[in-house]
Amino acid sequence: MFIHGLGGVGSIYFPVAQGLSGSYRTVLYDWLGSGASARPRRTYSVENWAEEAKGLCDALGIESAAFIGHSLGAAVAVTVAARYPDLAKAIALLGPVTKLPEAAIGAIRDRAAKVRAEGMGPLADVLPNGALAPPTRESNPAVHALFRAMILANDPECYALHCEALLQADATTLIPRVQCPALLVAGDSDPTAPHPAVERLAGQFSTARFALIAKAGHAMQLDQPAAVQESLRAFFDEVL
Repeated sequence: MFIHGLGGVGSIYFPVAQGLSGSYRTVLYDWLGSGASARPRRTYSVENWAEEAKGLCDALGIESAAFIGHSLGAAVAVTVAARYPDLAKAIALLGPVTKLPEAAIGAIRDRAAKVRAEGMGPLADVLPNGALAPPTRESNPAVHALFRAMILANDPECYALHCEALLQADATTLIPRVQCPALLVAGDSDPTAPHPAVERLAGQFSTARFALIAKAGHAMQLDQPAAVQESLRAFFDEVL
């Protein structure tokens, strides 16, 4: 089960999931407030999204699964694993943001205020610069355009509410309760979840491994889908 991050949609994983679907059942979805899902303007939280993932598993008759979480979605995956150890057989965290660093809190508050005041347009112009690695931005305009369109499609108020959920997120306190194997994956050009920080985070799990993807930014599943897929396949083939 693939869990996207702030401003994302489930289909951001499509290039990765397509390659895994021959061996595993793959589930991509848009959490509430995003993409094609309902967009209620209410308070959101990592805990609510974790219950949403659990409810989706129940609805689909899924009794055990691996959860792949990107960015803020990594906090959701950790929460599912901590709350439902019988359900989560493994987790893979891509560019994980389990808790905002102190230095980023003001920027996320400002971002929420900006999209409420000006909509998603200004954000769509700047976010790709931090999310996509330089080689992608320079040589793959289609991916750049796809990422920008994904950001523009967000409802500004829901996006602001999701930013506020990120401000409150702290899944690091749940890491000691995670019993399943974990894989933490970092992009070598990711300014949001720098690879030294991700490697340190991996050390907080009882059983975890770390993988570094070359020429990949925060949206590594778009920058280097084949390399991300290879890392996930090797991990799942071993632990599932």
